[in-house]
Amino acid sequence: MRIIDFSINDVPANDKDLVLCLGFYDGLHLGHQKLINKALAEGYPVGVMTFDIAPAVLLGKKENYSLTSTYDKADFLEEMGVKFLYIMHFEKETLKVTKDEFIERVLKPLNPKKIFVGSDYKFGWDGEGDADYLSRYFDVEVIELEKVNNLKISSKKIRQLVEEGEMEKAASFLGRPYRISGLVVEGGGNGRKIGFATANLELNYTYVFPKEGVYMGYAYFLSKKRKAMICVGTHPTINQLMKPIIEVHIIDFNEVIYGREIYVDFVSYIRPVIEFPSFEDLREQLLKDEEKTKSSLQ
Repeated sequence: MRIIDFSINDVPANDKDLVLCLGFYDGLHLGHQKLINKALAEGYPVGVMTFDIAPAVLLGKKENYSLTSTYDKADFLEEMGVKFLYIMHFEKETLKVTKDEFIERVLKPLNPKKIFVGSDYKFGWDGEGDADYLSRYFDVEVIELEKVNNLKISSKKIRQLVEEGEMEKAASFLGRPYRISGLVVEGGGNGRKIGFATANLELNYTYVFPKEGVYMGYAYFLSKKRKAMICVGTHPTINQLMKPIIEVHIIDFNEVIYGREIYVDFVSYIRPVIEFPSFEDLREQLLKDEEKTKSSLQ
């Protein structure tokens, strides 16, 4: 898959057959996948156009907002068979672009043979453009929102589920577990002292932060998938922090992996993070959490 970065002032010109899917596609959930698969069924090369950052993050409305980073999207889209990923740099100037300017300055140079959008798609200043307006200029196919158990799938709903620790429900909308990636950085080494070494994650994107608690899931690195316990919290029993962090205890693994990037899938919530009377009480609980994780995950 070819990745094309651009801004509103340097939109690449295209003179080849191209079916284009428009949207932010946060999470690349089942609804997004349905839309993209419809586009792929046209038989032409498919491109997905998205932004490098969510408007809510740019405007400072939300610090931890995104379900998928740009790199996550690229990985998933390449697996689906998408040929082009157009990543438009989103900045405050972009917010002021009208619906007509977006058509003239962005879409016409890309010259799509056909455009696919969701039924809730909006574009241009204050969301003044929609699929009906777009169809005045291009061949547009609108895909209705997908449902699971009579509930409409939306990125907003999935963010809410992640923030509530409802990982199984989030996965039913995403079509896979909620995943984040980050760089393993050195921590205080307190987990190792009680027999539960952890990889402290420094997130590389504005991911939605899960509800504080202990989760079971998987860690991916060195081309392997490993069972893991994931703690989101301030570890109140050992040197309580001001802000929650994400620590990953990789089961049956004891190597030093500082500086490596790892992916973490959240499968299900185990329990809340609480303060224990002693380190030994904490260790006993972690042993129970580890046994539950081992027996529950395949």
